Amino acid sequence: MTLQDKMIGKHPADGVFCRWTDCSDTECTDIKRHRHLSEKEENRQEAIESIADWLVTYHISESKSSTLRGKQKILDKYDFQEYAKSLRIFPKADKTKKGNFGEVILTEYLSQTSGIKVLIYKLHYNPNVDQSMKGDDVLLVDENRILLGESKFRSTPNKQAVEKVSKSMNTTLALPISLGFVADRLFDKGQTELAEHILDIQYKMSKTSFDIKNIGFLLSTTLVKDHVENNMDSANKEFVFISLGIDNPVGFMESAFARAEELLLEVPEDEF
Repeated sequence: MTLQDKMIGKHPADGVFCRWTDCSDTECTDIKRHRHLSEKEENRQEAIESIADWLVTYHISESKSSTLRGKQKILDKYDFQEYAKSLRIFPKADKTKKGNFGEVILTEYLSQTSGIKVLIYKLHYNPNVDQSMKGDDVLLVDENRILLGESKFRSTPNKQAVEKVSKSMNTTLALPISLGFVADRLFDKGQTELAEHILDIQYKMSKTSFDIKNIGFLLSTTLVKDHVENNMDSANKEFVFISLGIDNPVGFMESAFARAEELLLEVPEDEF
């Protein structure tokens, strides 16, 4: 078992991340703990399909999705497409698209490696779809641990990108700032017991030691591994860096968002 396995869990043994990426846990040092994911291009389309599904799930709430399907039943094809576009489910701003894309992929990856379920899809509560939400990029929490992630997307990798990912987690353990937000949303959904548990964790975190891992994530080209290996320099022993290198990351992202847009307009299978 590698140190990376101990910190965030083993790379998935099945599912899309297993089929789409190879995992390399590089040799750890006092200043570097790095897991690199490289794309298996033959399974690229499967990844696009899966990520498109995630983009829909992370961007549209159940209530808005239900409303959309209701309109689909009563409007003709053209009017329904216009109605769906008017909802502005996905961002058009390039910076926000890249930010959301990286956050969704990192959240799904860490959820699968750690077994921690996503409690709240924060993008459901974004009042402006073209602006990034404040707060933690990625926050996964259960009764024993917290995974706190910082995500970046870069068309081409460089030293500055590695440093930007590491900035808030580089020297000392970074603590989550969004636990209260998560608890409030759970209260709104009537999940009172779980919400109170999150608040208990927030209280305990300030009084006792709690298992918190900081994770940096950089999605970029196939050159990203070398940039992380050469430039990661962190004194934070609870910080691990994940890099994902793929060919033409911008084209990949655009394909996934385009497919997500198509999914919004498709008739669900249970309607046939």
